This record gives sequence, structure tokens and C-alpha cells, in this order.
Amino acid sequence: MYQNYIFDLYGTLADIHTDEEQPLLWEKLAYFMAMQGAHYTPAELHTRYQDLIREEEAQTQAVIFSSTAPNGAAEIDISVIFHKLFEQKGISASEQLVARTAMFFRSVSLEKLRLFEGVTELLQKLRYAGKQVYLLSNAQKLFTRPELISLKLTPYFNGILLSSEAGHKKPDPYFYEMLLTQYKLDPACSVMIGNDDIADCHGAAAVGLDSMYICTEQSPVRTRSLPEHCIELSNISDVFLI
Repeated sequence: MYQNYIFDLYGTLADIHTDEEQPLLWEKLAYFMAMQGAHYTPAELHTRYQDLIREEEAQTQAVIFSSTAPNGAAEIDISVIFHKLFEQKGISASEQLVARTAMFFRSVSLEKLRLFEGVTELLQKLRYAGKQVYLLSNAQKLFTRPELISLKLTPYFNGILLSSEAGHKKPDPYFYEMLLTQYKLDPACSVMIGNDDIADCHGAAAVGLDSMYICTEQSPVRTRSLPEHCIELSNISDVFLI
């Protein structure tokens, strides 16, 4: 067995569905922001949010391309978007207001969030066996850290690294290397577990990590074979048996 188990979150440990296109979300968010002094119509807010996302993604990716990681995958921090939405209406939003706005946005757009069957038991078994458990997720900290608390997962992890905090996302090798370096993990004793064959399995292989792949409803359609040192699981509980 391995010593270090690195998990993806959404689609691997947690079953999630969000809908950011529903009109009710933008109506409620526009009302929430108006109460803070930032007045948008729902349609204007939706359009401006999408425009800012595209602009920030392009700028962030350009920085990655001009750096020493030209093949990297950049990740934005959604807090920047909410800051700009307030600023464009003349409001200087505090970090606390931005965080509250992001959590409001997420709570309205969130239609389902639950752990897959067997996840809690698996994490307990790994910790009781003296294994180190880590989370490496393409995720926004303003959404995900509160959701980890809601799911009661935080205590199981020896370390957590989210893409919005790193500025990189899977399958970028740099994102993986950040986790390995930060927690001093030996790749030979570590394994990545996820539901995305490219981001989780081929991304792990690029830095010398073995991997385990589990297909769930959130898994992208596979367009290539799994890497050589990857085991396909039928159930998340099987992680403990390997």
C-alpha cells in the first residue's frame, strides 16, 4: 500500500451539481448586491460576470504562458471577479463582503452536494492505518473551504491545496509539484485518486505519481487510454484494498 493518498474532491469524493445559468440565481444575486449599494439588473450582472471571468482567465493564462511554465494551466481566483463587480458600481468591498457574496452565489447555484457512499469510512480507515491524506482540487477557495466544513471532511486531510490558491490547476505539473514540495511527499510512496483521466491520472503521471481512476457521473468522456501506472476502480472503497 501507499503512504500518501492524494484525492480529488468534486466527482471523486463529493457528488455535486450546480446551475449558474438559472435566472433565479442572478435575480437573487442582483438583489443581494443592491443591498450593499451595487445596483445591477439580473441580466446586466450575469453578462458582466461572464465577461469578467473571460477577461481574468485570458490575463491569467497569458502570465503562465510568459513564465517558465508555457504549457501550464492557469486558474483564476473568483474573489477578484466579485471585487470588480462591486468596484464597477463604485463600491469598495471588504474581503468579508466578497466572501459573503461568493457564499451567497454558491448557495443559490448549488443544487446538490453530498459525499459518495463509503467516502467517510474510507478516509477513516486510511487515517487509522497511519496513512497521510491530502486534497488536490481544481476549486475556488471561497466555495470549497466552506463546503469541506459542511461535508465534515476537513479533519481527515493532512494538507489541502486548491487551484485558486495556487494560480494553477490540474493537469498542470506545477500544481502537482507544489503539493509534493509543500508537504515533502515522495512520489514513489504516493498515489493520486480522481475521476478525471486527464487532470487526475495523466496529470499525476507527468510528475511520477501513480494514480487510481474512478468513473462517476461527473467524469469527462475519456478520449485516451489511462496511463501505465493507473488502476481503474469500480468503487471508491477499493482504494483501501490497493
